Amino acid sequence: MQTAQHITTAEAQVLETQLPQGLTEQMREVALCLFEALALADGRAGNPRPCNDWLARLQQLAQLALAQLAHLAAHIGGSSFYIAKGVAVHLTARDREMCARFRGNNYAALAREYRLTEMRVRQIVGAWQQEQFLRRQGQLPGLD
Repeated sequence: MQTAQHITTAEAQVLETQLPQGLTEQMREVALCLFEALALADGRAGNPRPCNDWLARLQQLAQLALAQLAHLAAHIGGSSFYIAKGVAVHLTARDREMCARFRGNNYAALAREYRLTEMRVRQIVGAWQQEQFLRRQGQLPGLD
């Protein structure tokens, strides 16, 4: 399992100084998420004291993140939408097959068949069901 990586406070401050006034907390969070994804793609991320060339690159990345935020706001701003965690995307072929064969209470049978614990089957199926439920919720009348 991969450990979560994060940028440092000093690196995040580069974005903070460029954020315009009046952004909602959610917009600030999206901007930081976009910025962090861009910064983490560079091997220099995680530096508590960014040097000049890394600092200049962080400023460019902050501008990119703000351009992405503006684009998102222009295209989906004002609407309510759900961003799935993508659990189904990360399921293995075995997990997808298991979820397709799930019939509401056959955890023990699936556990035996796939040589997993019943708890692990419940975790896999539960994560998949939660994502499916949330995806359907966004399609209810009046929520678009």
